[in-house]
Parts: sequence; C-alpha cells; structure tokens
Amino acid sequence: MPPKPNNSFSGQPGPHLALFASIAALLLIGSMAKTGHAVVVLKKGSPKPIMGYLVRHDDRGVTVRENLPDGKYRDEVIARDQIDELLITVSPERLAALDPKEPRLYREYAEELAEKHRDPEARDAAIRLYHITAALGDAQLRRGALLGLIALARSPAEERKFRAAAYLYDADHDPKLLASPADVKLDRASAVKEPLAELLITLRLARQGKGAQAKAGLERPGVRAQLEAMSGVLTTDEFQKACAAKQLNSEQLAAILKAEVAIERAVSDTAADVSLIQPTTWTSAMKAGGLSPLPSLALESLTEFDPRACVFRDGKWEAP
Repeated sequence: MPPKPNNSFSGQPGPHLALFASIAALLLIGSMAKTGHAVVVLKKGSPKPIMGYLVRHDDRGVTVRENLPDGKYRDEVIARDQIDELLITVSPERLAALDPKEPRLYREYAEELAEKHRDPEARDAAIRLYHITAALGDAQLRRGALLGLIALARSPAEERKFRAAAYLYDADHDPKLLASPADVKLDRASAVKEPLAELLITLRLARQGKGAQAKAGLERPGVRAQLEAMSGVLTTDEFQKACAAKQLNSEQLAAILKAEVAIERAVSDTAADVSLIQPTTWTSAMKAGGLSPLPSLALESLTEFDPRACVFRDGKWEAP
C-alpha cells in the first residue's frame, strides 16, 4: 500500500517542494486537472491553505470555489506567481485501484481522506468509501466504517442517523454509540416533565430490554397520547409487542430507534435554549420544526451515495 501523503501545510519549503512545484505547473497549463476537482492551494508567504473546488485554471492562475458555512460559496482567483503548492486531494488512480473483494482498502483510503475533512470533496469521498465499507465489510469493518461516518457527519441530524445505525448494526448494541449532545439536551428537557421527553425515556427503556418499566412509562400523563400522535413512525401496538419481547428483533429495534431520532430532532429543532424549554407536543413540534421524512437506517440508504456502485471506472462510480 502506498505511504500516506504528508498533510501538514506549514507553509515551510520541504524536500518535496520541487515535485509539488512541477505538479502545480502542469496543473496550471491544464494537462492534469479537470474542472470540479477538489484542490488545496498554498499561497506564498501564507501558512493558511485555501481549500475548495477548482473552477478554472490557465497560464495566469486558478479560480477556487470555497464553500461557506451558510451554504453559499465564494470564488477566489489566485495568480500563478502567488502559488506555492497546488494539490488535488482525491486521487482518481487510488479510487480506480479499489477492489470490492477487499473492502479493507476502501476503509484505509477513507481514513486518509478523512484527515483532509476540511476539503469538501475529500470529506464526501471519505463518506462514500466508509459507506461502501459498511455495506461490503464484515462486522468489524462495518463498525469502524460507521464510526468513521459519525465523525464526518455534516449536520446534527445526520450524526443522529449514523449513531442510530451504528447501534443497530453493532452485535452488542453498545449504548455509548448513541451518546451525543442531543442526549444531554433531552435529559435536561425531561427535568421539566415534558411528555415528549418522557416518551423518549420510555422508548429507551424498551430498547434496553426493560419492558415492564417501559409499559409503566407509557401510562404517565400525556405519554401515550404522544406515542399515538407519531403512529406513522411507531404504533402503540408495535411498542407494546416490543415491551413484551424477551429480545427485540431487528425490525423492532429499528422502529424504536427511528422514533428516538425523530423525537430528538423535534425537540432540538424547537428549543434553541434548553433552559427555556416549554411543554411540547409531538404535533406542535412537527409543525414548528417542519420535519422532513425520517431517514432510513438500512445500510444501503445511509448516505446519498449508492454503495452498490463501488467500482471507480473512467471517472464514474459503477456497479461491478
């Protein structure tokens, strides 16, 4: 396996500078780069890298599009004589060498790209490769890949989904996999006896195999009504059967996790300051939050990428 590249952008010249300068020169005259590749540009005299997508390049310089936190972007034009190093962060050659029969190699390259997560294409490529690893690999590879996805989550909602999937597909159902800031927020919400937060605690009891306690929780004021209001996610009958089961099957576990994720999102979307949380109903939370359809926890649907398209050929991802 090729050695990991040096990802330290200190701005100081190194022994590889001549090689990078040669690569940059070739890129600038258009013989290597394709518009749309993610790039990292080091400007002379500046230790701060510029990361984004390559919009255009010519003999005069390059234009790099940077994604901004608010979802917008800005284009920066960098003159050729200002460029110290220019790197394409995702290697098409490395992608093309990946073999579905060896999912470990997908994870290894995903880990390399994850180190460059500030670069949008490197982050997205790492997410795709982790997703493929989770779909193709054994239990150990799957666990590591799902943990990698959690670390690269692009939003709190996506992190909750990845955590729920990691818990669902973990043989031991380690509760630590579900720990997140949202859990702390909802535990604090339960202190004011909010029925929706009470329902979340009840669901967790059922998931943990404490069926008798979960049934008792359902009888607390307002809790049953909250569950009935979200019957599109989990019905009361399904919940009662889960409480009665000695061990949850995969369908029951997935349904309860979906309900937990939905409630966490509803509460976090409607309460900007948890110290000021007011009693909330599932119906009002849905109206206030404008909740989108719940994400699937199936391995095939965890991200926008199709893990069945796991062969990189002629610049595109295809099925074997």
